[in-house]
Amino acid sequence: MKSKKWIIVSVMLCLVQFSLGQKAIVDDKKFFQDEEPVEMKVYTDVRNLLAQKKSLNYVYATVNCTFPGNKVVDGQVRIKPRGHFRKENCRLSSLTFDFNNKDYPAFSKLGTLKLVGGCGTSEKDEQYLLKEYLIYKMYNLLTDMSFRVRLMHVNYNDTRGKVKPWTQYAFFIEDIDDMAKRNKCRKKEAVNYAHHNLDRNHAALVYLFQYMIGNTDWSMPFYHNIKLIVDRKDTMSRPYPVAYDFDMTGLVNPPYGGGNPELGLEKLTDRLYRGYQRSFEEIEAVAKIFCQKEEAIYSLVNNFTLLSNKNKNDMLAFIGDFFNQVKNKKRLKNICVDNALVN
Repeated sequence: MKSKKWIIVSVMLCLVQFSLGQKAIVDDKKFFQDEEPVEMKVYTDVRNLLAQKKSLNYVYATVNCTFPGNKVVDGQVRIKPRGHFRKENCRLSSLTFDFNNKDYPAFSKLGTLKLVGGCGTSEKDEQYLLKEYLIYKMYNLLTDMSFRVRLMHVNYNDTRGKVKPWTQYAFFIEDIDDMAKRNKCRKKEAVNYAHHNLDRNHAALVYLFQYMIGNTDWSMPFYHNIKLIVDRKDTMSRPYPVAYDFDMTGLVNPPYGGGNPELGLEKLTDRLYRGYQRSFEEIEAVAKIFCQKEEAIYSLVNNFTLLSNKNKNDMLAFIGDFFNQVKNKKRLKNICVDNALVN
């Protein structure tokens, strides 16, 4: 009889905990302000998800998140694969999470978010992912006109028991509408904007940032890995470019990356400035912003405990080389003015 009572009590406690989880509502603004990783369990037909990487269809998943302070939130969401390259080359591509569900409103404020995960399930894949996460955080240090990210510790579970569970870090990327609103802007559709019609100073900052991280996998004219936002009230203001997708960079240097022969680059770690021409005074002013954040960028890497010492040292050396270049006025002029794009 006593054991039966304990079983009843245990069941009731579980129901209460689940009920509390359902009532808890995730704050979409606080979600990207907090720094601590969130423990997330995902339950879905993983085997089907892996087999249907190229599908555009959503599948249902149950999500359980434990936030700092042991706040537990549960709910049903929809997920689908995303990312052209990763669909072709990775075990599990990055995912789109649709949190909108009137029956499970706990996550609804998050809307639809992109989850960036590792290309594979190994520890090395996770380290590359964490390096890309740090690049977003570096970008945040330089400008508010950048996507915020939230680190997740994800446990993937196959509801049919056909795929062994695995756990790996991943991160959510802030929605563009939320990022734009945070900057008193709105999203601008990718119409044919010539580079000289963009905000000059902010575009120059993006150019130099891409050079810092060793990224050539972007294009301003074709809006490849670039989004535009524009001031909500000032109809005459020029759009601000915002960069994203930083895995194919020298700073991450994943094994599936390589040099771009069309640009004359042998290795992914070979830098090339792909920005459009600015006066030296304009470039020097932007370089000053980077130099003011130099120590903060180093501290970001040094204090990130999830990254191995080797990867920390590789990142610090690559960034250090960038700062050595931009602090030399002659080299800065040669890179960003004399050899900049002119058309």
